[in-house]
Amino acid sequence: TISQILIDLKKNPHTDEQRLEQAVKVRTDELQSIYSNLEVEYNRWIEDLDRYRQENSLLKLFSNPQVLILIVLLTTTTEQNRIKYYFLEKIVLSESMINKNETELKLTIQYMIHYLRSLRINNCNLSEDNVLHIYNKHKIDYGTSSDRCLKQVSEFLRELFQNWENLLTKHEIVNEGQQFLVTLNSTEQTIFKDYLDMETYYILINIFNNQLPASYQILWCSMSTEDDIRLFFSRVRTFRHLIFVAMDIDNLNHRLREFLLQEQDILAQEPHAHIYYFSRELTSCRKGLRPFYATSKIKPPNFQQKNYPKPDIQIVYGTSGIGKTHRINTKYKDNDTKCFSINDTLNLSLLIRSFLSYESIVSNDRPSVYFNISLHAPFNELNRVLFSLFICSSLTDVSSGLTFSLPILKSWKFFIEIPYTEQCEVTTQENFDRILPILSILSSSILDEVTDDNYQLSIGDEEEFVARFLKAYENKTIDQCLTRDNLNIEIPVSFEKLTDQNDCRQHIYTCIEKYAPELPRNKIYELSFTKFLFRRVQFFTGHYYCYNEIWPKLGSIVMKQMIDEAKSLTQINFVSNAYSRVYLVYDPNFSLHLLHNDWNQVPKSLKHLVNNKDPSIRDEHENQSYYGECLAWLIDIQYHVFEKIMNETKFILTENFAYKIFHVHERKLTRLPMIIEGETGVGKTFLLKFYSLLLNAKLINGPLNENIAPRIRERTSLWLIENVIVDILEKEPTLLNKILHRVIQKLWDFDNNEEVEQKNPHIVLNKDQQIDNDDDDPMLISRIQDQIPVPNPIVENIEQHLDDPEQIDHDLLKEIKHSLQNYEYQCDMLQYIWKIIMQISSEDAMNIADKLIVALNKYITSQLINLPLNDASFQLKNFLRDSSTPSILTSIQMFEEFVAHTRIKPLFYRLLLHPGVTEEQIDEFMLPICQLARELSNIELVVFFDEVNTSSCLGLFKEMFMDRTLHGSNLPTNIFFTAAINPSIKINHDDISVHRRDYVVHQLPHALENLKVVYGILGSNTLSDYIRKKIEMFTVNSTQNDDRQMPLELYAQGILTQSILRAQEFCEEHLGKVVDSVFD
Repeated sequence: TISQILIDLKKNPHTDEQRLEQAVKVRTDELQSIYSNLEVEYNRWIEDLDRYRQENSLLKLFSNPQVLILIVLLTTTTEQNRIKYYFLEKIVLSESMINKNETELKLTIQYMIHYLRSLRINNCNLSEDNVLHIYNKHKIDYGTSSDRCLKQVSEFLRELFQNWENLLTKHEIVNEGQQFLVTLNSTEQTIFKDYLDMETYYILINIFNNQLPASYQILWCSMSTEDDIRLFFSRVRTFRHLIFVAMDIDNLNHRLREFLLQEQDILAQEPHAHIYYFSRELTSCRKGLRPFYATSKIKPPNFQQKNYPKPDIQIVYGTSGIGKTHRINTKYKDNDTKCFSINDTLNLSLLIRSFLSYESIVSNDRPSVYFNISLHAPFNELNRVLFSLFICSSLTDVSSGLTFSLPILKSWKFFIEIPYTEQCEVTTQENFDRILPILSILSSSILDEVTDDNYQLSIGDEEEFVARFLKAYENKTIDQCLTRDNLNIEIPVSFEKLTDQNDCRQHIYTCIEKYAPELPRNKIYELSFTKFLFRRVQFFTGHYYCYNEIWPKLGSIVMKQMIDEAKSLTQINFVSNAYSRVYLVYDPNFSLHLLHNDWNQVPKSLKHLVNNKDPSIRDEHENQSYYGECLAWLIDIQYHVFEKIMNETKFILTENFAYKIFHVHERKLTRLPMIIEGETGVGKTFLLKFYSLLLNAKLINGPLNENIAPRIRERTSLWLIENVIVDILEKEPTLLNKILHRVIQKLWDFDNNEEVEQKNPHIVLNKDQQIDNDDDDPMLISRIQDQIPVPNPIVENIEQHLDDPEQIDHDLLKEIKHSLQNYEYQCDMLQYIWKIIMQISSEDAMNIADKLIVALNKYITSQLINLPLNDASFQLKNFLRDSSTPSILTSIQMFEEFVAHTRIKPLFYRLLLHPGVTEEQIDEFMLPICQLARELSNIELVVFFDEVNTSSCLGLFKEMFMDRTLHGSNLPTNIFFTAAINPSIKINHDDISVHRRDYVVHQLPHALENLKVVYGILGSNTLSDYIRKKIEMFTVNSTQNDDRQMPLELYAQGILTQSILRAQEFCEEHLGKVVDSVFD
């Protein structure tokens, strides 16, 4: 084979390559032969299909892919032929749903009815029972010829639609066989290129005389092939009592356009149905074409005349950020509602499959669908899809043949959210009419406009909590102190919960109007301010406040500072140095710490709370970074851990970076998304990477009893005590005694690094000899025994002086237990202990060895299940999968893989975006993150999208960040989204520069603009501070000792700092803006 030849070539490059060339040629010829045979078969099938279409015109109403699917559905499933099974599995998106024959048959009939219903033929019985009866008469057996398959499909349709020629409603046509040209408005009058406006859709609807067309009566040229065009004109010639329309002619490529016009010329020479061509470019001068003039009396579609249910559509619209999504989620949606998000692309095949899957599982008699439409949606294509769905009552993907039809007897409810941006400078109603005219026509009376007046701030538990203490602040009761009753029992300060939502809302609005009037009045800023305040007012439920007896105005002092902080954090901007620098820092228990950069700027009231002593100059902060101390306090890690990470990453903690990290963490605790805007070089990515390490450090050092932090070494140490030594080995004193003395030899350093391998043939395998089930290979064991070295005389001497093998050395056992209990052993020592245990157990008590193997397998499995942050290695997963026949060697290797190679899943995930990243790739990136977030609902995961506005999926990010959904599915609430963007630059097209000094970035959706935090170019002071601290870390070899590293002299540090700063200034002055990262 080719693969074997490539392996030989890799081992020996001098191997003759002619063998490879010959093998490739043979394989290529085989593939070419297969292709030729398939091409011949397909052409023969097309000829047969054309012949049957002449015999039975109903086949003309289905495209070639649709006919193929009908054949698949009629074919019975066998062990040799499971095509229909796999097809239905793709449709319902679940293998478990079609694991029974009766279920597969039911899905077959249900899906076939969608094709039959799409024809819109009245007065025929399309019930499941009738279709099943006729289906059983015309089933296709496996191995039937293609000609016979087509005949079965034709007979199936003929029997189902008996006398179908009379069932099709005929139109009263005065002059048969006319072709009309509908001239569209010019492109300058539309908002999108090749856009169809409301007037065009009104004309299209009225052309059919309120008879509601079927999908086969309209040719959407922009997505049609030559076969589709040919089949369409065949229908025009055959069904002369119907009306046909050709849309999007101008979007055809030159070849297909010429082909269509040839068909139009031929059509003028023979009888045919009425046909209308919609175009901006065609003229009525062509032979056979007449201009069409729309009548002034235009009517909406009449569904009652055809006895079709009118689409039940609820439109929700309003300005950006007003709360449209929240309105739908709380007022209209239920647990069974299917959600779809239309972002930058529209995958029609996926949409149809989702509809079919939803119909097969929904138990509700009134299914409901929610369309969340992005401002970046492809509106031309979307309007076509909505027209097909609501006017034609069916959707068909022309490329795959997949079809979905709305049921006639059961009405579906559709909730549709309309996007809006203030940049369009029109009213919300005008915006709706312009971007989605077909919906405006269909649902002109079913509109729900969301405004500030009819949809105010939603009040939940967090909002009530904030309002409760704002009320106390307003009425001065927040300054209460601890009291005691007559029995001297302490009565802590507390406040009753507010029950009136309007009262809660009014307290929040009053606070914003009184203390933060400069905040923009929209839902996002209101929500942001409230969440920052909620994060802070939890202090009033803590011991420090509730049991306060010392500070008489503690409540009002702290609340005033909290409101100032919430206002500052909501609209913080790092472009200038005008941002606030005085904050109260809370640890998880809401004890207070004070962050500031200048003691003189701290308000007197706050100074009073810290006894008028600057905490940054206290003795305990000597030789420590005060900013680092505050951030470690905030994130809840030890300062030495913070400092270690800072040194390992060479992160320079300047004042500016300290406040940025503070803001990021505070924003994370609110779970409001954050988008950082800044030029390349301001440190967006570097700062977030450092922050992620701090989060992971908190996790790694978390307590064991919370069952979140993996801490494999510590948990395994405890398991060895409780489940191995106590539960198993202490019941076998002889065995335990031998194990203890072998272990102590390691501790006494009597081991020569090979002693573990001297007594067990299962452990002395070289890498090339290691296999999983080596116990059953006597030849292998024989070879291994020949390699056993001479026993160590020191070890023998110790073993010979074991006085009583039945007597356990309790002092030694106590010492080992104490070391395990206090996690004193590193991973290599734990591996050694397990090797010794397995070695001696396999020699003296194989039944005990079996127990230990089972216990280890159970322990590792439970750790991976109960601690989702454990990330097992590939090798460990293989061991667990093949654990049906475990061996001593496998057990030792499993222990080593688990202890030494199991990693911790991160809490921080980063994806670098670029124009080539697709929505499918983002879905794949988010899938494991969402799964982990649901398993760890009490832990916040941070997801960072870098260079977001270079991507072509901005609509998807609006959905994730603002709506908290991904393609309509709810995202876990414990995911904190961050993103980084570069400022959009207006391109100067008159610039004659050879090289571009900018790169293309997109404008953010308006809703995301309110999430931005701007990081300006580093100021001269910040840059100087950064460079100075960076140079302080530089070292040089000592002149007296080459192995000794010394810092630069202070004079050299100063000269180097000034040189770099002046070089930066020179480049910006003479060469333009410097955009390279300062960290590089």
